[in-house]
Amino acid sequence: MIAPSLLAVLSGFLAHWGIFIHGEWHLHIWQVVLPHIGVLAILHAIQIVGAEHAIPECASLRPFVLFGLYMTSLLSSIVIYRVFFHRLRHFNGPKLAAASKLWHVWKCRNSRGHHVLTEIHEKYGTFVRTGPAEVTVYHPGVFEAMDGPGNNNTRSDWYDLLHPRVSSIFTRDRALHNQRRKLWTNALSSSAIRQYHRRIVGKVNTLADLIGGKASQPILINEVMYWFSFDSMGDFAFSQDFEMMKNEQWHRTLWMFRYALALLGPFSPAIWVPRLAFAFIPGLWWAKWWFQMLEYCDKCMERRMKKTVPDKDIASFFIEEHKKSNDEKREYWLSGDTATLVVAGSDTNAPTLTHLFYFLTRYPQHAQKILKELQTLESLEDAVGLAKLSHLNGVINETMRLLPAVLTFGTRVTPPEVESAYARPHEFIPERWYSQPELVRDKRAFAPFGVGNTMCVGKNLALTQIRLVLATLISRYTFEFAPNNKHGEFLERDMKDQLRAQPGPCHVIFNRRDVMQ
Repeated sequence: MIAPSLLAVLSGFLAHWGIFIHGEWHLHIWQVVLPHIGVLAILHAIQIVGAEHAIPECASLRPFVLFGLYMTSLLSSIVIYRVFFHRLRHFNGPKLAAASKLWHVWKCRNSRGHHVLTEIHEKYGTFVRTGPAEVTVYHPGVFEAMDGPGNNNTRSDWYDLLHPRVSSIFTRDRALHNQRRKLWTNALSSSAIRQYHRRIVGKVNTLADLIGGKASQPILINEVMYWFSFDSMGDFAFSQDFEMMKNEQWHRTLWMFRYALALLGPFSPAIWVPRLAFAFIPGLWWAKWWFQMLEYCDKCMERRMKKTVPDKDIASFFIEEHKKSNDEKREYWLSGDTATLVVAGSDTNAPTLTHLFYFLTRYPQHAQKILKELQTLESLEDAVGLAKLSHLNGVINETMRLLPAVLTFGTRVTPPEVESAYARPHEFIPERWYSQPELVRDKRAFAPFGVGNTMCVGKNLALTQIRLVLATLISRYTFEFAPNNKHGEFLERDMKDQLRAQPGPCHVIFNRRDVMQ
């Protein structure tokens, strides 16, 4: 008869090779944890029932010892397999990263994931194993390889973050994505954006007036651009004004929303960690904020469904589809798409706009060049005309190249800002995008909105907003850094990687232009 201790060790080994090595388990946390708790309880019960006399203290611990042996065997088998036998074992990279993504989580604990991946690249090269089943690629062609035409890649478990909600954009089901992406494409088509144009212009003018009210005073542009982004999203998405620019303060729920995403950021490399917290300790402060954020998104859609609005907004498309559908998952789809709309519609433009005014303040000659281009337009609200201005769009591209809104995406790639892709890669040269194309050695390296069928469906709406903000503010104001940050160095120095880039504080003084010159 096999000794209980040996049986426990053997069970751990067999559990790995017979069960856990197959498939994914991040969506089945309860199915994993509960049976283990049950086995421990049964062992303890057997120990009590089988004892004829009072159980010595050391004997009462025996079930826990056996369970410990089982877990030690299971985890040891997993680590040994990952480090020495996994098919990715030949890739260079930190050994602890090969053993567990918890290494990556620990390294990103201060939300400096972009620095972590830069250091790894410098040490290990172009192809680096950054997880048990993950390779991070630092190459200009990786975007096309991952998401270009004809690829059959499956998205990582990160995209199950909203489960059981289903997001049309972030689903891992390729067929479902292709099917439901059409809904988003219609909601964010060129014709639809023209319908939202009045809303966009209104919010841009509100932003300009807010800044005008503080002319010649230091303004924390990080905060103002977030207010603008959230207010804009509320308007053209749900016909709802959060009034943060009007009140010049954060909406309490949206402040919580921002922090929920920020706290989730360091755990992105191992999305099973927050899912574990969601399942077992939903009352934990940041897990609680996450659920409150999702509930708030649902309430935004509920309020919108009860209203009749004169002009079509983005929610109109989702509501129409929801009412027509008979699918049993339609509530999950609506909830998932609503959460995606709130996050993607607000949390990406804010850092991009902050970065833009950081660079324009740092290099004022480029604002002057854009100003001259603007003089060629009959109206600064001409979205088509703004899209044709070479230097304005060059500044936007160069900003997104150097400081993208998504600094890293550990489940896919990290931006390949290397010599092989760009000449003078660390310099701010907007001309590389129109008059000096020789400075772009490999165009595949530039994909701030992604490529292929997974490209950001809101790209045109985002660029329309950004161009209008630039045109309006450059025509009205000049910029200079506040005395407490004369060179704006805090923005990059204190930058954090929290799903989206969270730039360090950047205080800018906006001075009125007397005339457009």
